[in-house]
Amino acid sequence: MSERLRPLLGLLIVGLAFAGLGRGRTAQAVSRDPSLLAARSLAISAPSVAVLAPSQVGAFELVAENVGFELWADPATLAFQVVDRRTGYVWNSNLTEVTPEDKLNKTWTAFAKSGVSIDVLDRKAISDRYSIVNSEHTLDFKKTGQGFEGVVSFTDVGVTLTVRVQLEGAGVQVELPFDDIQQTNPDFKLGTAHVYPFFGATREAEVTGYMLIPDGTGSLIRFAEDTRARNIFYGRYYGADLGMVSELPWDPLVNPAAPLRAPVIGMAHGEGENAFVTIVESGAPYAELQAHPAGVITRFNFLYNAFIYNESYFQATNRSGAGVTVLQPATNGFDVRMRYRFLANAEADYVGMARSYQEYLIDHDALRDRIAPSDAIGIHLEFLGGERERVLWWHRFIPMTTIDQMAVILDELDLPNVDATYYGWQPLGAASQPPTSMKLDANLGSLDQLADLASDLAENGSRINLYLDPQIALRDDTGYSPRNDLALSITNQNLFGYSRGNAYHYFTVDTIERRFAALNESLAERLPGVGLAVDGMGSVVYSDFRDNRELNRVAAVERFRAAWEDAPVDLAFYGANDYAFSAMDAYYELPLSDNGYLFTSEPVPFLPIVLAGYVPAYGPVLNFSSDMHADLLRHADYGIYPTFFLTHDITARILNTNSSWIYTSSASQWSAEIRDAYAWLDARLGPVRGEPIVARERLARDVFATTFGNGRAIVVNYAATTYRGDGFTVGPEDAVLLEVAP
Repeated sequence: MSERLRPLLGLLIVGLAFAGLGRGRTAQAVSRDPSLLAARSLAISAPSVAVLAPSQVGAFELVAENVGFELWADPATLAFQVVDRRTGYVWNSNLTEVTPEDKLNKTWTAFAKSGVSIDVLDRKAISDRYSIVNSEHTLDFKKTGQGFEGVVSFTDVGVTLTVRVQLEGAGVQVELPFDDIQQTNPDFKLGTAHVYPFFGATREAEVTGYMLIPDGTGSLIRFAEDTRARNIFYGRYYGADLGMVSELPWDPLVNPAAPLRAPVIGMAHGEGENAFVTIVESGAPYAELQAHPAGVITRFNFLYNAFIYNESYFQATNRSGAGVTVLQPATNGFDVRMRYRFLANAEADYVGMARSYQEYLIDHDALRDRIAPSDAIGIHLEFLGGERERVLWWHRFIPMTTIDQMAVILDELDLPNVDATYYGWQPLGAASQPPTSMKLDANLGSLDQLADLASDLAENGSRINLYLDPQIALRDDTGYSPRNDLALSITNQNLFGYSRGNAYHYFTVDTIERRFAALNESLAERLPGVGLAVDGMGSVVYSDFRDNRELNRVAAVERFRAAWEDAPVDLAFYGANDYAFSAMDAYYELPLSDNGYLFTSEPVPFLPIVLAGYVPAYGPVLNFSSDMHADLLRHADYGIYPTFFLTHDITARILNTNSSWIYTSSASQWSAEIRDAYAWLDARLGPVRGEPIVARERLARDVFATTFGNGRAIVVNYAATTYRGDGFTVGPEDAVLLEVAP
């Protein structure tokens, strides 16, 4: 065929495709001709689900293909397209067409069309953005077997980085190797890399669908013409870096926002049609999720991961508060690796995204089966052993639940599969620094008594863990060296935090490793069968700028993982981040909702679905709930087990202690509520114990059906009126178990 006729044929194909392809129909054959693919891509995109189509049909080259996908690349911008051969759907990594109605200025247009953009900081910490399309640069593009590689140099600022895109069985892998980053101009530093920010972007409500963010239990941002929000969403995975901010704000009257526990985002283009999920495999501790609903800055819905290499901070120069803004002395060192996994048809929804992430974790040995066979659900019961109270110049110990009293409470409740946690077991109780060798406060009982209780619990499928936050050094307490054991921020301050009524500093990772290993060895030797309920270490990670021992967040995570793998006892985790999933035997305090931001549409059980069938997940403390019945409905809907906080003595005894946050816990007051809540949930969740969640469907505005791997389903009616389905009825604010999904 002559080159003059090829464009005409391409236009003819476009016309035929627009005439013949309606919504829900896709072409079956996949062309090998670049110009034909571009034409076909435009044809599929426009009438089907409004993927943003390329404006130049000759810009993309076929660089790789496998059974499921084709990968096409634009050598000039590093943009790429993925053709899903299952459906014929085309995913675009960037905007390939900008219309006058989009009202994007030159900077935004360049940002949307470039595969990678960077924010660069000058000596005064002033940031400026450089994109491939609008900046002086050199670009070396080459194919690499199953993908492509681009080495781009932003010549004005002397920053060079390498982008690698590889086709895989489930989708595409994107990498930015740290060793290939060059910063040759001393006047500039690489601040942030924005990697394929417009992947899958949609205009306003032209497409029905949503973005998924891992906010709390999971949250959707549905595509709409406008949003009530006035700002985009910025969120650091695992929370802020304490090494850069020194301390986190704290207000006893405000619940802090739940951090992003898993570095996963997703988007659905037509629920049940096409979707993708993006997993940050490497670099998550320095990644920032940015979600842009249409109507905040642009007409587009898009979300992506930005990676932070250098930050500015305020360095005080005198005690009056004067100072200067400077840049961190060394660039954060980490490799970026993300995996885009594509979903089609029935799998293309948030349940499919969660199950795809679950599959990824299992394949990488990052999620292990920890659910013992049983016909009954679990329950997490946390007990306060004791607390100290200040009296003049000394402290006195207040026993709240001795070991014998805990045994009596458990015996009277007579529940199976109990995960018991003993908080405040150490000498002088909860507000005292835990030791590095196994030692109880003598007022609570002996190690032999605790060993006997653990043995009795094991016969009933239950267990007991000792509460421990290995990272914290309680302020003004003893048992550690303030000079040698504490981590320092970039401003040379001790890191400061506050939790469970206690103010504290944070240990260096060296100190954490030493103390954690010592207590583990002592516990395994003296109390076989007793585990640890780990707080903090699995949910908070920070850089340390102590001289000669500087450590960034990526390295800290790796050392935490190594410490957990070496632990000789079972470990449960409170509010665990994804890097703790492989080590945990149970997940405590799994949130029941999202943070309720204006731009989010609804919470969804993304994280519960990821864990379902593999790790038992327990919700927040129910005796602290403002609406226990509504929370129980959410437990049934999400497949989460209940948690209660108990003491033998009345809580009035600890009103003048650091544990005054425990405002209702007496077992004599809560035993009946606990039995009723357990029985109600067990009747619904017991028959699906150990089963994965395979589907969740909205049957009506406030009625949801969650289907499990054995075919059973739980239908939850949050409404104040009865719901009547096909052959079943659910009363107001109730839930029922169905043998077959509706």
